[in-house]
Amino acid sequence: MTGHWSGSAPGAWAVAETVALVGDARIIRSPAPMASPAGAAFTWLLEGAFGAEEKPDIFVGSAARGLYDDVARCDFAWAEIDGRPVSAALTFGPRDEPRIATLGEVFTLPEHRAKGLARAVCAALLDGFDERGGRLIFLATSNPTAARIYGSLGFEPHPEGLMLRERPPGGAFQAEWFAHSEVTIRPITWGDSARIVALYATPSPWLSMCWMQGFYSAAHVTHNRCSSLIKQTWQSTRSGAWLGMFNEQGALVGSAPIEPRGNDREPVAADLDLFVHPAFRNRAGALLDAAVAVGAGLGLRLLRAELGAGDAEKRALLESAGFREIVRLAEALSIGGNRQDVHLLRIDL
Repeated sequence: MTGHWSGSAPGAWAVAETVALVGDARIIRSPAPMASPAGAAFTWLLEGAFGAEEKPDIFVGSAARGLYDDVARCDFAWAEIDGRPVSAALTFGPRDEPRIATLGEVFTLPEHRAKGLARAVCAALLDGFDERGGRLIFLATSNPTAARIYGSLGFEPHPEGLMLRERPPGGAFQAEWFAHSEVTIRPITWGDSARIVALYATPSPWLSMCWMQGFYSAAHVTHNRCSSLIKQTWQSTRSGAWLGMFNEQGALVGSAPIEPRGNDREPVAADLDLFVHPAFRNRAGALLDAAVAVGAGLGLRLLRAELGAGDAEKRALLESAGFREIVRLAEALSIGGNRQDVHLLRIDL
């Protein structure tokens, strides 16, 4: 996953614009890279608000400096009072695809809440997204008050915990986005974050999306994460690989993270999982074969996969590629209060 800043000359900085006034606050919008001091103040607000352990899901400072600009489009909006940002949010989407994005890192200082600032900041970002041809944008929240605000901006639950806004509404773009076609396979980048959310939000009979990170299909668990789905897997696959399968529309229709285990300077083994959109299940074997080849190219000696007992179709796929069960752990997984066995499979490379 790569990204670089486009330059340091004065002309390289993006131009921020005031797009609305709300009381004594100016609503300002800017793409990356953000000029200082606005960029530094925006980063300080969000990273200081959320803390280093869990938030922000996207690395705000890097995004604000334009370090993802080769693969992603980052846009920022904030409410400013007396030169100080008091409410902020950002959108993050693929550089090569304006129709899909995520909205996140929404935060307002406590003393400035209940003034409509967060709604105005989000509305400014959504207006920009729409103007660029945006069709589908995702966010995640577990806060009922926030969900009502997002609902007033056109977001709907998809599924519970995750929300989407589609233009025009009705699901037509989602059907177009995941239309069956030929596929290509390449490494996933930071710019694919919205594509990953769209795939992971699709209900599937397959149980796990990324077993190693504890991510399970929306058909089995409640989703309340958006960009954090990318952050954790990206960090864990840095010494391994993360392959994606894409259709002709540009949608991510399959994901195969490979997370090395043991000494990351000399890894000999890695954990693998596979998640494929239901419409492309017949191409899952191609993604699995590519992942096994990449593992061998990394010099790994073996790949390991863990599956819940309910993932019989995925198990059959892995066994057809040469994986074999090495152990069964009785009732080692609980989903929805129901326990099931876990099967560990392995292939030697």
